[in-house]
Amino acid sequence: MAKREIADLDLKIKFTKELIENQLGRINSSSILDDLLKVKYGADGKVNPDTVSTSLNAFMLGILVSHELPPVFHPEHISEYQSILQKSNCFTQTSIDTEEQFDKIYDEYKKKNNMLFRGQKEAKWRLYSKLQRHWITEKLFDKDYTYQNLIENLVENGKQKHADKIKEILSANHIDTENTISVLGFLQHHSCPTPLLDWTYKFQNALFFAIDGLEQNNGTIEVEDYFSVYFIEENELEDGNIKSILKEVLSQIEEEELQKLITEIANGNEEKIKEMEAHFSGRHLFDRTKINGSGFISKATKIVNLMNHKVAYFSDKDKESGIIFSLNNSKNILNQEGVFVWNSDPTKPLELISDEFYKEEFPDDDCKYNFCHYFNINKKLEQHIRKRLQEDGITKEFIYPTPELNTYEVFEHTKENLKTSC
Repeated sequence: MAKREIADLDLKIKFTKELIENQLGRINSSSILDDLLKVKYGADGKVNPDTVSTSLNAFMLGILVSHELPPVFHPEHISEYQSILQKSNCFTQTSIDTEEQFDKIYDEYKKKNNMLFRGQKEAKWRLYSKLQRHWITEKLFDKDYTYQNLIENLVENGKQKHADKIKEILSANHIDTENTISVLGFLQHHSCPTPLLDWTYKFQNALFFAIDGLEQNNGTIEVEDYFSVYFIEENELEDGNIKSILKEVLSQIEEEELQKLITEIANGNEEKIKEMEAHFSGRHLFDRTKINGSGFISKATKIVNLMNHKVAYFSDKDKESGIIFSLNNSKNILNQEGVFVWNSDPTKPLELISDEFYKEEFPDDDCKYNFCHYFNINKKLEQHIRKRLQEDGITKEFIYPTPELNTYEVFEHTKENLKTSC
């Protein structure tokens, strides 16, 4: 007699076992508990479907469905991924479980250019900024100040405390070194919570961050066996590239100013207007090399302006553009080849805010949206990975050349000042 067939039985069993063994939920039904005790395994080590009752199957289906949907979001709680399956709702993923698999991606991706990487110690973590985590876990949303107030004061206190250090490291010394993103970037790379998420152009650096302080899984939840390295082509973030937006603003101003100038010189002569338009086509009216120090970057990156951008991306890679955020103001940032992604929302992780933005922009697109790709790398490969990184000179001393500098007190000082001023 053929065994009864139950769809996705192995997955249902796996997630139900995780729930029970790790006390992730309570089973209040005595009949379900009785049915669980009646489940038997065959000689092949798999559950015999004939021993699974209809009601138990329905119960386990409910658990499986919860893993097939994105995590529940609540603005007052940090949400996490329950499983690798659930995480696939937001990302395109590849699991790495052997040294051979790891060596293959390591040798390939350490040569990549124009790609951004981010390492995180736990695959279950969502892409929250450090400031978002504090905003939620410390219940700062219950205070008498806004998220914008907090960031603005954080920047001002950071300037007062560390402006001299920022200028000291930069080779070019001009007033725009103290723009909002420059200050936040400096604070971010020295342990202060900010609304920025660190990314790097270097795959090896992302790996180092992911295994720095790594904790092995002592439980039986599969997703906790892994850490993650996220990666995305730089050009996929161009819509949120503040540099590109500022270039467009400059170009628009140039066009307007140029047209005024041509009209004035030509004095209404249509032929002269056409001749001058052709002559100046494609030329810059403003000297882009003089943008630095003009205060243009400082004004453009004020928090009140940045809050209008849900997601933004900052990099100083294209120095020839003349639009420089002075991000390389820390030896840590220089060695880490750091770039930053800004998320203006106080509670929504980057992948969620990006998904919402995509749906707003393309409401008729029925395709599944994934923010980026990532590798799930098994934590048991930690020592092998450390060996590969050390061979390439990626050590703690290289990644953190100024460990003595810690800016966390700026965050504590900011909260205290806001509390007394409200």
